[in-house]
Amino acid sequence: MSEFLWGSATAAYQCEGAWNEDGKGLSMWDTYCHSERNEGGISGDVASDFYHRYEEDIRMLAKSGQNAFRFSLSWTRIIPDGVGAVNQKGIDFYLKVIETCRRYHVEPFVTIYHYDLPESLYQKGGWENRETAVAFAEYAAVCFEAFHDKINFWTTINEPDYESMCGYIVGNYPPHVHDVSRRSKALYHMLLGSAMAVKIFRDKQYNGQIGLVYTPSSVQIRVDNEAYRQVAENAELYYNTAVSDVIVKGWFPEKLIAKMQASGLNLDYVKAEDKAVFQAGIVDFLGVNSYNRVLVKPYTAGESTMFMNNKGKQNKTNHASSIIKGWFETDFDPKAKYNPWGSEIYPDTIYDMLKDIKQMYGDIPVYITESGIGTYDELNAEGKVDDDYRIEILEGWVDGLLRAKAEGCNVLGYFIWSTMDLYSWINGYEKRYGLVYVDYEHDCQRIPKKSYSWYQKKIKENL
Repeated sequence: MSEFLWGSATAAYQCEGAWNEDGKGLSMWDTYCHSERNEGGISGDVASDFYHRYEEDIRMLAKSGQNAFRFSLSWTRIIPDGVGAVNQKGIDFYLKVIETCRRYHVEPFVTIYHYDLPESLYQKGGWENRETAVAFAEYAAVCFEAFHDKINFWTTINEPDYESMCGYIVGNYPPHVHDVSRRSKALYHMLLGSAMAVKIFRDKQYNGQIGLVYTPSSVQIRVDNEAYRQVAENAELYYNTAVSDVIVKGWFPEKLIAKMQASGLNLDYVKAEDKAVFQAGIVDFLGVNSYNRVLVKPYTAGESTMFMNNKGKQNKTNHASSIIKGWFETDFDPKAKYNPWGSEIYPDTIYDMLKDIKQMYGDIPVYITESGIGTYDELNAEGKVDDDYRIEILEGWVDGLLRAKAEGCNVLGYFIWSTMDLYSWINGYEKRYGLVYVDYEHDCQRIPKKSYSWYQKKIKENL
């Protein structure tokens, strides 16, 4: 197999479906999507039906020349109540997925947790409760023991930074609140749970490598003066090193702690004895989900808030925006292009991020674990999807990755989000990311898009 991993990615709740089959328990997303709060009534109950069509999907992935597949395990498919009894049918399902990957010479790249917290733990405070970190480590131990001899690449948690931000500041994910202090507490416990899991992995001396996936952004400013440079430093702490320093160096940046204390945030959940756990939880590699940069400007006024456009072109207020009180506000480049959901399309997104990581952490291995474009894909008269818009953007990002690699950045893999169309958190099914079109109205039929062929050619050129 080529040393460089070329692949694509999915997540359990977003693609599997089978939400109540074969002993699976409820996740907080099952409960939310079935509640009155879910205004559109759209859920991942069936999603892309990967649970029943995994072999077809992996076969198509391999046919395009991809040599790796990133997927997540469903916590409640393996441990239905979040803690306690293990569901063997859940274990068996993932064994079949892994075996299918191996049969098609595809490297399985496994994420243990991707947003789908067990409902039972959510009801007890979710990630704000330290016991959830303990429960996660116990769940990870079950996964390690079941699959360790078949997996070379593990990541503990997907995007603790982004999940906690959406749940506790934006408020569009459960628990739907707007509270910076509660967000900080949840993020802390997610990172603690990850460190506990890494320690178990090391103590058991399992083969393979283990990392964590986060969503760093290259922080940039449009005005070069002291005020702007200061808020850029604040944003770097908030968006990046609050996670990356912990998993690379084993503790939080002192400037971050001081800034949080000065902002009046409650840090009583931070325990002195945790530092040894974080030190033992340093990762082997960084999983980087890269979608855009972040432009910031000095804070002017207002409480901490974040807006994300989950309605696409139907939303009159298009651009995503953020205010972190006393820290920074997001800025906008009037010359930039934006997608229908208000995210900037910045050609050097991956290149800049890889150069930043190289400067901060030297040669730590990096895998781009997600990189993709959500848009309104439609079948044309010939029953095909000509997604030239996606191809143009991905081409620039991949070329930026290859340029960074040639300049000495230790990037070892690239995964497009996503393998096939799937349920997009809150956005439902209109926002499509896949290399393969899923026809939800006709039994989830798979139709490769033009980008599928583009990726096949791109991989062949760079093997």
